[in-house]
Amino acid sequence: MIDRCLSLVCRRVNEYIQNLFSVSEEMVVLSPLNNAEGGQAAETRNRIAMFLLNVSQDTVPRNRLPERVAEVRMVKPMHIDIYFMLAAAHDPELYTEGLKQISAAMAFFQANSLLTPQNTPDLPRNVTQLSIDMINLKVEELSQLWSNLGGRYVPSVTYKMRTAVIDSEAVTQIDPVVTQRDVRARPARVS
Repeated sequence: MIDRCLSLVCRRVNEYIQNLFSVSEEMVVLSPLNNAEGGQAAETRNRIAMFLLNVSQDTVPRNRLPERVAEVRMVKPMHIDIYFMLAAAHDPELYTEGLKQISAAMAFFQANSLLTPQNTPDLPRNVTQLSIDMINLKVEELSQLWSNLGGRYVPSVTYKMRTAVIDSEAVTQIDPVVTQRDVRARPARVS
């Protein structure tokens, strides 16, 4: 589910930026900023890198489904928040292009902060909506984050995507429905 939600958002931002700047090449890629050796991932060079920062459980999700639907007891779906970053990994001579692209991505999220099946028909199954909000990080938090990421700072913005659903869709038990109680005593069988 995490991969489908992030891929969907990446695709939508990419389409927006491609249309805005009238380019056909991919401008936003879903990829870690750095490769396994610690250097910049080749696919992120001169593009906006979109990557996962964290996943946490949303303990008070919007539009929560009831725990019991009819008389079927089901495994409760897990609602999660997905934290992701957009980072402009551009060469120094293209620094301002990276800033333009980050600004365009921010404009996209300002105009599309709520994705629903009505405005996003390819929303993953079982997801009723995705709400996307910018996260404000203090300078100290940002410094610690980039230190943990093992890279040098590049222009970036952090977002929180609520509420993706992880649902095993497993029915664990079906309770029989009692419609009336039979109070008549049953006669004993004589053989």
